[in-house]
Parts: sequence; C-alpha cells; structure tokens
Amino acid sequence: MVEAVPHIPPGWDTAWIPTERLSLNEALKGYTLSAARACFLDSDLGSLSLGKLADFVILSTDSWDDAIAEECASVEATYVGGVQAYP
Repeated sequence: MVEAVPHIPPGWDTAWIPTERLSLNEALKGYTLSAARACFLDSDLGSLSLGKLADFVILSTDSWDDAIAEECASVEATYVGGVQAYP
C-alpha cells in the first residue's frame, strides 16, 4: 500500500508514479471493503463491524498524518480473526 499513497522512496526526488497515486483513504478502502466486495465476502469481511472477521494491527500513533510524515509507526498489537496474537 505504500506505493499507492504519496510516498517518496529514499534517494528519489518524486513519489513513485505521481499521476497514479491514491489518497490514503482510497488505498485503505481498496485493500479492505472494496476487496471484500470484489470477492462477494463483504457481509463477512472488509470492515470492523460486529460479526465480521478481522485481522488488524494497533499502531504507535493514532494519526495517519504522523505515520506518513515519519514514514513508519511501530506495531503495538496484532489481532487475527479478532483475537490478539501479539504481544
């Protein structure tokens, strides 16, 4: 997903194919709800909703702007199928 949003790789002057970038919200939707809809699984997957399966992480920041500006955020916890797997 990093390549989809305005990210400038180290040593580059511009973002990867700037004309083909997505906003962060568009990229997240493409990886989650839209992907689930494409597989006809949107009633079971694709969003954090009661009764749906979910794999997700808790990041060290609650701001996407901070995560993008710093180009990293540490993973505080990982959940698989809604159950905490790490730490």
